[in-house]
Amino acid sequence: MEQLIVERTIWIAAPSERVWRAITEPQQLKQWYATGCPWEIPALQVGATVKFYNTDTDVQLATIEVVAPPHQFTVRWQLNQPDPELVNTTMLEEENGGTRVTVTQAGYESLPDEIRQKRVSEDAGAYAAVMESLKAHLERE
Repeated sequence: MEQLIVERTIWIAAPSERVWRAITEPQQLKQWYATGCPWEIPALQVGATVKFYNTDTDVQLATIEVVAPPHQFTVRWQLNQPDPELVNTTMLEEENGGTRVTVTQAGYESLPDEIRQKRVSEDAGAYAAVMESLKAHLERE
C-alpha cells in the first residue's frame, strides 16, 4: 500500500523564529491551535512527551522526534492502543520576507480499513483550518 499523507502549506508574513515560537510554546499554541485547549511541553527536546488536552478527560500524547529550530518540529502522536501512531512534521522555510510553513502528517496506511479514508479526510480539513488560524495569529500581532 502506498503511503497516505496529509500535507498543507501556507505562507506567513512573519520571520521563522516567530513562527517557531508559535508552534512550540504552549501559551501560544493555546491561542491558535484549538483555541483554549491547553498544551504541556515540559521540555523542547527529543524524547519529551507532549500533552494536548482536547478536554479535561481527553488527553492526547505525543513524543518529540525532531527539534531543529527554527526549521523542523516533529512529533509522533500516540493514538489509542493498539492503533498505530501518526507522525506530524512542521517545516519552516524563509521565503520572500516571511515563512513558508508546511505541515505533513503520515502513518494513515496502518489504520484499519474502515476508518482510514475518513480520518485522512477529517485531518485534511482540520489542518487547512489550523494553518489559517496560525497565519491569522501571527499576522495580527
